[in-house]
Amino acid sequence: MNPRDRIPLPAFVRALPPAGFEARLLGIGARIGAPEMDLLGDYLGLLLAMNDLLNLTAIVLPDAAWERHILDALSLLPELASIPPGARVADLGSGGGVPAIPLALTRRDLDFTLIESTQKKCAFLEDAASMLGLTNVRVVALRAETAARGELRASFAAVTARAVAPLERLVPLAAPLCAPGGRMLLIKGQRADDELHAAKAALVQTGARHIATRPTPTGRIVVLEKQPSK
Repeated sequence: MNPRDRIPLPAFVRALPPAGFEARLLGIGARIGAPEMDLLGDYLGLLLAMNDLLNLTAIVLPDAAWERHILDALSLLPELASIPPGARVADLGSGGGVPAIPLALTRRDLDFTLIESTQKKCAFLEDAASMLGLTNVRVVALRAETAARGELRASFAAVTARAVAPLERLVPLAAPLCAPGGRMLLIKGQRADDELHAAKAALVQTGARHIATRPTPTGRIVVLEKQPSK
């Protein structure tokens, strides 16, 4: 990576979770220990501090960031519960690191590959992962279209994505990365059903099957499964 793309990490203050946040986590089936909560707060503090130097998030208030970033990301934990230790998970269009970094902090037994096309964001993700002690994170500077055709193809037990593209465009990017039987865990809003309807042809073409659409406190998770080739 070009050294000119690396912005030194700024000083930051740990973001403290709002009152009742741990109960919110329990409500989605996520039990997070105190050390992990501290690290999640460090990540949020760093993300918000870096946002002054690099456009990473439109959410700039800590309490809102806990809700829209951390709770949103960790809503995927129940979906990852069946993924065995050592499995590989890809995150498409990682941006500032949501949902991948919160998930990597809380599932250190999984190997996460963060796929992001913007070099400066990749540099931030690498430095943030290092600062947080995340040895289970690898950052890949690639466009999603390129990743879907390259050496990463069909090598992940799960693929996550948030705010990348409508399902009609996202499924053809995510499905090729999944190994047969792998799952796509796609964070969406209230228009998930409309997006699924528009993506019917893409699901057929890529061998992806709709398993469920699960409501969360912040949106909906569309769960797809990659079918084995016939």
